[in-house]
Amino acid sequence: MQKLLINIDGASQGNPGEASIGIVITDGEGRIIEEVSQRIERTTNNIAEYKALIEAAKLAVDYSPQRVIFFTDSQLLANQINGLYRVRKPHLEKLHREAELLLRKLPEWQIRFVEREANYKAHRLAHRALLESATPAEAESLPDRIRQKVSELGAEDQHRVLEFVNRLLEDQKLN
Repeated sequence: MQKLLINIDGASQGNPGEASIGIVITDGEGRIIEEVSQRIERTTNNIAEYKALIEAAKLAVDYSPQRVIFFTDSQLLANQINGLYRVRKPHLEKLHREAELLLRKLPEWQIRFVEREANYKAHRLAHRALLESATPAEAESLPDRIRQKVSELGAEDQHRVLEFVNRLLEDQKLN
């Protein structure tokens, strides 16, 4: 395979909290090859972002591509992997080293920061894993928690949330 485009996202409910990863792997033409929606251990959002990259890199190595471009909405992750930021937190250093070792197995790779809207498929998969594995009590209270959080936003951000929900609903209809 010549080229892979991989969107990644890590999510946690609380920081730390229940966490998950979402990965969308597409070929150079943008056709989806594989999707991952997986709950991971209770952890922080930054660790979840690293875990998403590590899992995506493992999957990429298995495809033996010539080039891989990873897209993430975590500016911290992108800047640390690209060497623009130092890794200052000891709990992230081990994950950073693991990610670097896996990335070295790829002939050519890049990691790019993108806005959340451009990464919504991976974001949706990460959040789907949290929802699907929620206990009945967690699932029951989720709409109330969402309503509360949205009501705290300004009008423009509420509009963005509504657009995002509409995209999720459309995606659900297509699947």
